[in-house]
Amino acid sequence: MRKFKFIAHLLVFITSVFFVPYLTAQTDVTGDSAETKFALAGGTLIDGSGAAPLENAILLIDDGIIVAVGQLGSLTIPSDYSVISTEGRTMMPGLWDMHVHLLYAGHTNFPYWHQNYTDQFTDTIMPATALQLLQAGVTSARDLGAPPESIFRIRQQIASNEIPGPTLYAAGPQLASPFPDWAQYYRRNISGTANARTETMALVELEADILKISGAEQLSIEDVRTVTDIAHAQGLLVTAHGRTDAEIEIGLAGNVDEFQHIGVASEEFPDTVMSLITEHIAAGNQLYWTPTVGIQLRAGTPQEDLELLDDPENFLGLPQVIIDDIKTALQSYRPRTTSADIVKHKISQLQEAGVTLLVGTDGGLSGNPHAQAMWLEMVTWVNVLGMDPMQTIYAATALPSQVMGVDDIVGTLSVGKLADVIVVHGNPLQNMSVLQDPEMVFKHGVRF
Repeated sequence: MRKFKFIAHLLVFITSVFFVPYLTAQTDVTGDSAETKFALAGGTLIDGSGAAPLENAILLIDDGIIVAVGQLGSLTIPSDYSVISTEGRTMMPGLWDMHVHLLYAGHTNFPYWHQNYTDQFTDTIMPATALQLLQAGVTSARDLGAPPESIFRIRQQIASNEIPGPTLYAAGPQLASPFPDWAQYYRRNISGTANARTETMALVELEADILKISGAEQLSIEDVRTVTDIAHAQGLLVTAHGRTDAEIEIGLAGNVDEFQHIGVASEEFPDTVMSLITEHIAAGNQLYWTPTVGIQLRAGTPQEDLELLDDPENFLGLPQVIIDDIKTALQSYRPRTTSADIVKHKISQLQEAGVTLLVGTDGGLSGNPHAQAMWLEMVTWVNVLGMDPMQTIYAATALPSQVMGVDDIVGTLSVGKLADVIVVHGNPLQNMSVLQDPEMVFKHGVRF
């Protein structure tokens, strides 16, 4: 079902690229956006699959599709193709952020933000944060909590080419236990089987791409199981918060497919949790985890982190009054500190148990702007957690496309797939921070 919806969105895209203006005034495009045949030539290519890099590579793109991959000297560039040099650069797949919140733009006071800006989510804030993601090299993203009337409209506007942004997979509102009034815009109460069924079916009818449960420790196993049974019957995955042992235990008992975040209230996952994880996987179930550790384990000093928050790209597309409001809130912001040793140990426990890790950022939250979140997450994976750089890229490109069931369309730089490509100055396998400022971003063959 997810793949069919993606193909439907793709058909809308292919039609609209010829019949409606693709680019808004906010989009910075280099080159001729109407040019459909071009070659990226000369740089190193990392295809996202985990295969060894290809030097002096050529990528031929026609009508947004990759039609050939080869090397200088062995692959001929047809005379009707324009050539874009990538010498000294690295070509790689567009990134996937598996956990974003387009409704947030880095402000530190969530109740205040909702009370003052909810009516601007659809027309002002979400188009801006979607643009920020795309400019940062994120060509696909999962939004895991937003008002349905906003996020599903934004998803459609991106798919139909009305606004620029990453291909969006949306959960809609989080399915949760009772919550504060200010959270009503992006959460729905599922306490009780009847509530769980009603709210889950409502999201299925809105064609949610994934479902998200939060606060599972306040829910019953039956509540969670109701959500997962309905979702799985529709071919949808269910993810849940995993900040506490109780959330994880109830989520596993309720058959969720994935967890978000790494809690640090304890120094390690207890044996009870690890036994449940092991049993879940041994039963033939795949278990995914998006730890979102970049926001917890900032690489560098607090001063460096705060300086990053001044980057104008963090506010791209937002009106000045909102920019000023965010900057005022950030003046008193101090990055949260978490023990790297605890997080590393818990990640090791998950890996040893056979859990599959995905790259996601919780982008948009306090001090975690969309323009910065993804490269900081990947730097943290490599420099703080000690992850292999190629594996980190795989977990941010090919693997997410497999999880979302669209790996035959996107995720790697392979013949027949959509040309979601970023070009960076330098080698991310040696220094992941080169992802901070992509020199070129192509989504479906259109350069931004």
